[in-house]
Amino acid sequence: MKIRPLSIEGAWEITPQQHGDPRGMFTEWYRFDRLTETVGHPLRLAQANLSVSARDVIRGIHYADVPPGQAKYVTCVRGAVLD
Repeated sequence: MKIRPLSIEGAWEITPQQHGDPRGMFTEWYRFDRLTETVGHPLRLAQANLSVSARDVIRGIHYADVPPGQAKYVTCVRGAVLD
């Protein structure tokens, strides 16, 4: 898992490590210990959601002024994220 800070304070890009062979693929998309070590505080996930969109659908990620102690962890399973 590669983790690098973005230009927005407190925002990080996390690139998961993928392991594949002819049978398929395994992706470790979150590791508590690695993220905690890199960002300096724990991210305790209480809920994780997956949204699957039809072909040619564009989804937006909205800004949210969340209370202290809450964060968003956004992942793109297939396709691209434009910033």
